[in-house]
Amino acid sequence: MSETRFFTVRPLSKQTRNDHRDAFRVYLSSSSLAFLKLRAGDACSIYFTGGSPKTAVAWNATENIQNTVVQTSRTLQDCYGIKIGEKITISKVDGPLEEITFVSLVECSDIDRIAKYGAIPPSDIKHWSWSLEHPLSKCDAIAIGLVFELELRGQRRSFRVADISSQDPSTSSTLFRFTEKSGILMGEDLAKPTEHTHSSIQVRPIGLGGMEQQIKSVNESLADFSLAPVNLVMPAFYAHSRGILLYGPKGTGKTALLEQIGAAGWRKTFNIGSSTFGRNIGDAEAKLRKYFEEAMRFQPSAVIIDQVEFIAPRRTSLDTQSLTPVLSECLDAVKSAHVLVVAATRHPNDVDDALRTPHRLALEIEMQIPTAQDRAQILHAICGSSCHTLSEALIDTIAEKTHGYVGADLFALLQLVCRKARQRQTGIKEHAFHQEYALGNDSVEDLSIGKASLCLEVRDSDVLSALQETRPTAMREVFLETPKVKWSDIGGQHEIKRRLQKAVERPLRYPERMKRLNLNSKKGILLYGPPGCSKTLTVKALATEAGLNFLAVKGAEILSMYVGESERALREIFRKARSARPSIIFFDEIDAIASKRGSSSQGGVNVLTTLLNEMDGIEELKSVLVIAATNKPQVIDPALMRPGRLDNILYIGPPDFEARKEILNIWFCKSVIHPEVEVDILALKTEGYSGAEIVNICETAGDTALDEEEETGESQDIRWKHFEHALKQVKRQITADVIAEYERWSESTDL
Repeated sequence: MSETRFFTVRPLSKQTRNDHRDAFRVYLSSSSLAFLKLRAGDACSIYFTGGSPKTAVAWNATENIQNTVVQTSRTLQDCYGIKIGEKITISKVDGPLEEITFVSLVECSDIDRIAKYGAIPPSDIKHWSWSLEHPLSKCDAIAIGLVFELELRGQRRSFRVADISSQDPSTSSTLFRFTEKSGILMGEDLAKPTEHTHSSIQVRPIGLGGMEQQIKSVNESLADFSLAPVNLVMPAFYAHSRGILLYGPKGTGKTALLEQIGAAGWRKTFNIGSSTFGRNIGDAEAKLRKYFEEAMRFQPSAVIIDQVEFIAPRRTSLDTQSLTPVLSECLDAVKSAHVLVVAATRHPNDVDDALRTPHRLALEIEMQIPTAQDRAQILHAICGSSCHTLSEALIDTIAEKTHGYVGADLFALLQLVCRKARQRQTGIKEHAFHQEYALGNDSVEDLSIGKASLCLEVRDSDVLSALQETRPTAMREVFLETPKVKWSDIGGQHEIKRRLQKAVERPLRYPERMKRLNLNSKKGILLYGPPGCSKTLTVKALATEAGLNFLAVKGAEILSMYVGESERALREIFRKARSARPSIIFFDEIDAIASKRGSSSQGGVNVLTTLLNEMDGIEELKSVLVIAATNKPQVIDPALMRPGRLDNILYIGPPDFEARKEILNIWFCKSVIHPEVEVDILALKTEGYSGAEIVNICETAGDTALDEEEETGESQDIRWKHFEHALKQVKRQITADVIAEYERWSESTDL
């Protein structure tokens, strides 16, 4: 099997023909054509990142180019969405290009020309169609998106290929031949259902991963603008879709979906952005009205508005400048026309309420944080069907380990993975090159040639290394080190570990089973017990092992002397956690902000109320686990511990004999311990000590051994006498009365 060769896209050095005869040719060197088993004029498929395979025509380059370069025209780049410098692969396509049955053309002249000439009168459409047959027939090949210019009767107009139908509707080819038998559809002809035309306007999931449900919802609305196979008569009260609002966090694919909606088969698409309008509100209103007037002329048409909150923000004062009144007026004006308005925003509450009505932007579609299954689909969409750089196993690994990542984050991660793999491979290759050079080997030239055509090989180590350096977009402003503690670093507490693992892993691994049994995931866990018994360490290990995004908060840090600041900080913490879900919020010393009401100041009560609302308020907390730790459970407000909040209450007490042995063994394996020190005896002598105190005993013994080593000048192992000295120095803090107090609280709350 021949090796895959990657080609770098480069522009043509000469101007392409105005008649588009050579628009879809890809120019390769003679050796590259031979390598791909292609001859000039053969059809071929090109594969690139983030897109489906495209069809082109292979051609011999007229100038000297490298074997890893392919030259393409600007027309091909624009129609297929390929960028200069992008890496592509090419393969041969068997058979000639298919013949066109019908080609659908829509006018795409600029607004100034339309304003000057007006729409083409119905009586002139056939004349324009007949005149367009000549430029179409001169092309070697035609693809959707190709634009022609034609001057007739003193009018110069532009036309875009909107759709192509052939004898084989299931073909995957994107390139076709226009023949004498091919027909042209324009104007009213587009609305005539024929057995050859693709009359449906719908979003095709090309390059969109993890959006199956959103695309389905959009296509349900687009059905109002399509010619259905069966002419269903809708009831008199039914009104076709007029507007869609897409919303979701940054990087979830709103703009990508907008682009696909714009390319769904409309006669014309009008894109409006925040930079479209200037500072003058009067000029902006006139421009907006003009866009909608043009959309009315080119029905069915779509008006795409990205970042709608910038032109129609939620009104906070009477002085707020906004295009909402004009946009509302335009939406009302197109209610009976086949014009769809699609807007996007990060948060729907940032958009003026006047637009969010059933008669305007009626359908609101949330672009959610992708699940593991969605992330796998996104990775496949980014890599493309022809990419063999990442194996299925690697894609599954990345999807499982990227909790809270959105599509943009996954794209950035793959870029870093590729750079890591390149650095590793070029390092190996350069090492071999220098070795051969040092030995005076004549094959150095062969090594350099091999280096140029080496295919990228991605390994698990590249992925793991890249994951350590990246974090989800929502977490980048939270400057926290991801915990590096593992379960193996914590001695004992096996029952606690098991219950925590169930609370976190079940909703991620078995959502369908939980849904079948009508079970909801746990919202909160309270860990209580004496100081030094590994409560904080246990939560860090849980976050590490589960691979979740982790936000650590000390209760006292939230409190502020300024009114409302504490509540705002708490809401911001939950907002970040929701954006990066699934995630864990860990409140250490929860008693500082959740004391019983009546025993604290009014400010503390407000913070507690905010915490209760965030956990179990009107806005449901999904895929965010709240874990709290305290040494004083008796001072926490009971409202926080009712079902639906911190309802899973776990006691972490002093370690038992087996747990103490594990803690000692974990520390011993990282130090130099004399054989005379028996773990069992030391574990018996440390009964009642907390885990932190046991570690302190070990470190004190180590300090004693180090003191002796400095005095004698000889290397010392930690001996039994050093531990005896440490046991006298480190006193046990957890008394029987302390344990009894926790037991009484547990019994009084019926835990």
